[in-house]
Amino acid sequence: MNPRKKRVVFWLMILVLLIPVTFLTRSILRPPSAPIHTIRVMESVRSPYFLPQYLALNLGFFKEQNLVVEISTASPEAIRAALLDGRADIALCGLQKIIFSPNTQTPQPKIFAAIAKKDGSLLLSRKDPAEFQWKNLKNKTIISGSQDDSSVIALEEVLRSHGLPPFRAVTIYYNIPAKLRMGAFRAGTGHYMQVLEPDASIAERKGYGRVAASVGQAAGDMAVTAYAALPDYINSKPEVIQQFTNAVYKALLWLDQHSAGEAADAVLPSFPNLDREILVDSIERYRSLGIWTSDLRASRESFERFQSAAIRAGEIARTFSYETVFINDFAGQAMATVTYDRLAEEEMARKRNFFKFFNR
Repeated sequence: MNPRKKRVVFWLMILVLLIPVTFLTRSILRPPSAPIHTIRVMESVRSPYFLPQYLALNLGFFKEQNLVVEISTASPEAIRAALLDGRADIALCGLQKIIFSPNTQTPQPKIFAAIAKKDGSLLLSRKDPAEFQWKNLKNKTIISGSQDDSSVIALEEVLRSHGLPPFRAVTIYYNIPAKLRMGAFRAGTGHYMQVLEPDASIAERKGYGRVAASVGQAAGDMAVTAYAALPDYINSKPEVIQQFTNAVYKALLWLDQHSAGEAADAVLPSFPNLDREILVDSIERYRSLGIWTSDLRASRESFERFQSAAIRAGEIARTFSYETVFINDFAGQAMATVTYDRLAEEEMARKRNFFKFFNR
């Protein structure tokens, strides 16, 4: 064998010997793994409105925080009951149903993070809404949710701000079951319908409705929906609440650096029965409306705006101070410590894939 071939063989043997030693050293020096916690989250609806939550789940941000997050969907009433009897740990729900409970004998949930700064509902019309103005809703009818729903409270506040008191200037249908509302609208009931995404984009794609206006944009920044948990859970597991908040905040940072198409691709597993194009439309609309927030702490002004609207709607029996409802420590810590840089993350992903190749 000539000298050149001998050198090549020599260095190949060295490389073969070093690779196992390298991985053995890494495994010895690796710190002991942190405990894994399971969190049961109950959401009030499966909608792109809650996009950061699905990004945190599907992109592995919860996993990075040593969390196994189980997400289920239930009615707001069922969510509060599940919190109280221990079947759920965290609620993602409208403030009206989760905070303003008339039952003063039950523990009061605390809000620790908000992913949206505006209501996500949209006003759906049958006709082209190019000339839409809120004042033109006088003597019109709207299909909506129940009167004590947070999005309905926001809608009523918008109507009042345009001189259209509900029950007198505008008729709102509150009593149509959720599963029957779209069918009723398509059959001719109501001039307008209040919906979330993806229902609005589905209606536009299929040609039986057009989005006329955004309730959230018209109402302004308003603390309508947020994450909440019972004080006992927060006090007993503050590190878990912090890890959860960190993951959600990282998802919001990720969203700022990626397109609607990339976000749709990431969360498709959470919407198995939804066409990708509709999901992209939904995400693009919410992004254009500025629905999501870069500040996990709902402001005092946005909370008081919603509480005042709920009072005018006659939906709350007593008021709450901002301090009794919100805990901002976890959100503040996440915003101070969690970062996301797309280029750096992609480089790390390439390195992880390289090591995975040798670990096979």
